[in-house]
Amino acid sequence: MRVYLDHNAGSPVRPSARRAISRCLDGERGNPASAHRSGQSARRMLERAREQVAELVGARPETIVFTSGGSESNNLAIFGAARASGSRRRIVSSALEHSSILAPLAALEARGFEVVLLAPDRDGRIDAATAAAAIDDSVALVTLGLVNAEVGVIQSVAPIADAARRARALFHLDAAQAVGRIPVNVQSLGCDLLTMSAHKIGGPSGIGALYAAAEARIAPLILGGPQERGMRAGTPNLPGAAGFGVAAEEVARTLHTESSRAASLADALLESLFAAIPGLELNGPRRDRVPHTLNLTFPGVLGESLMMALDLEGVEVSMGSACAAGAVEPSHVLIAMGRGRAAARSSLRISLGWPTTDEEISFAAATIAQVWRRVAAAEPDAERRDAGVAEAPR
Repeated sequence: MRVYLDHNAGSPVRPSARRAISRCLDGERGNPASAHRSGQSARRMLERAREQVAELVGARPETIVFTSGGSESNNLAIFGAARASGSRRRIVSSALEHSSILAPLAALEARGFEVVLLAPDRDGRIDAATAAAAIDDSVALVTLGLVNAEVGVIQSVAPIADAARRARALFHLDAAQAVGRIPVNVQSLGCDLLTMSAHKIGGPSGIGALYAAAEARIAPLILGGPQERGMRAGTPNLPGAAGFGVAAEEVARTLHTESSRAASLADALLESLFAAIPGLELNGPRRDRVPHTLNLTFPGVLGESLMMALDLEGVEVSMGSACAAGAVEPSHVLIAMGRGRAAARSSLRISLGWPTTDEEISFAAATIAQVWRRVAAAEPDAERRDAGVAEAPR
């Protein structure tokens, strides 16, 4: 049996989305920008997908800009806001963010922008009052993750949105890990820009979207044609958009039941692991966290060793964001939350998704406990000392 528990990196394509992609590939020949019948048929399919994605986040269809995924959406929001910022040269974010936020911010800092990275507490929460105090009329953009990809903490953003509005700064939320897991409404959140990614919700990879409010001024990154309100030139990924739209429609219909089911499964897994593994620690809060994400520090082992051993036994988990795969450094998120390097290197992320079953969770719970005991007993003493990890129970 193989159990996939890395849905924060990407979920399998839903059958409904797969059918939509197949219909598009089999039936559509035209470019949505063409005036003939095939082109207009393709255009209708593209605009239907835009409507479906917009409805999922409470937006108007014309505010949805299709992109190649979450990373491009974040880059468009950040670089686009910076290029349209005029004399404003300050950007507020946090040390917790995904690399597709932190890397653009580092590039802008090298160009003379001032970047303020807010520090979280030990549960990964950004203090809203501290964030609001950092926002003044020198700020061009506030960019934060609504849900953290590694520990699942949900940020309280209402006071931050109010402060950004008063300062007339753009407010961007990376909601790639929030959409499909919790209710997301751009009006309630008070954001100007919001990032989405199809493969996080059971749509295809290679397609995402940026909500950009009509009044939000950002400069395009890709120039050429007038597609996507002039904010992203180029022929759109029509099959991807069709799959994204259908996945979004299904998520909107099933969000409550899927979230409740994920919470029940995650709670059962966590209780079983706490009972079987002395010294196991949960990173992130018990509450105000998306239910499907568990980030755990396993005592007496290196995370890399445990992850590889679990893979051999049929359980697929990760050490954090897929974009950081292969990195030898411990998670920057856990370090920012005050964990030591040793604890960060002993941590794994387990994330559930729409197809996760009770049988898979039961198998995973037993397998993780069994494999941890074996790896903890076999982990070389020198390697544990180098990592600063305490001896595991024998």
